[in-house]
Amino acid sequence: MFMFISPLSLLAGDLVDLPISTVEAEHQIGTAALSRKAAEVELKARTESVPALSQASISGDERSIVLRKVVISLPERSVREVKPDTEAFSAEALRQFREAQVLEPVNLRLSSMVYGGEYSELTLSLGSERYSVWTNVDYTYLPFLGDFETDVRCYTYNGFNYRIDREAELNNATIARLHGYRYESHWKQPPIRFSSEEPEYVVVTEDARTVPDEVYRQLDDLMTYYLARQDALRIEYLNAKELQAARERYKAANPEVPQDIVLNFSRVSEPEGQEAK
Repeated sequence: MFMFISPLSLLAGDLVDLPISTVEAEHQIGTAALSRKAAEVELKARTESVPALSQASISGDERSIVLRKVVISLPERSVREVKPDTEAFSAEALRQFREAQVLEPVNLRLSSMVYGGEYSELTLSLGSERYSVWTNVDYTYLPFLGDFETDVRCYTYNGFNYRIDREAELNNATIARLHGYRYESHWKQPPIRFSSEEPEYVVVTEDARTVPDEVYRQLDDLMTYYLARQDALRIEYLNAKELQAARERYKAANPEVPQDIVLNFSRVSEPEGQEAK
């Protein structure tokens, strides 16, 4: 097993707002639900306001689908004015355009396994290769990272994030033992001891292959950006949990009543020998 260690300096986080309260979350969810219902009522009213030539209903388990045949007015065909060919971009103009695109697009393919907020195991994909990375940085908030930029690069983040809780794993093992079977814990220990409490990461390989510089560059860019905005990402994470809890409470208190689905349709032309009915 070969390990490559890279320390990182912790950057000061951006100033962020405070997390939303339970009251604020419930207000947002309630307001959004009322707006959505109002939009649904308006859409149904507009749909049913169009005169129907015929109507049929298909009954379902909880709701019906109402099909309404209507007549629509087709827009008049317009004649498009064909303009003479304009002068193509010159080679010099194209060169200047390319040089202006200073940000190199990079697809960051990364998954993370967070162990109780104590440390994280990352898997970085580069081409057809995968690299295992251990870090003492808590990547719980990685799903809220989104796309980000450095001075010369524009990263698009694609990946998955999982979290394993130490206490939950111990409880699972205890319950399994009480019922007479063995539980294989998902908890893992880092293969190394981190040198300090400062943010750092370790690239672990199973052979003596050289780790490409691009791997370190992507990891450095990711961690620098993540650490600088960790407080803001944490608040987004907390807000998402608060809103999800409020959404579940709202659904429990306001169970959805199935509504019929009304669809208007029209044929541009009728089969020969038939008239619209």
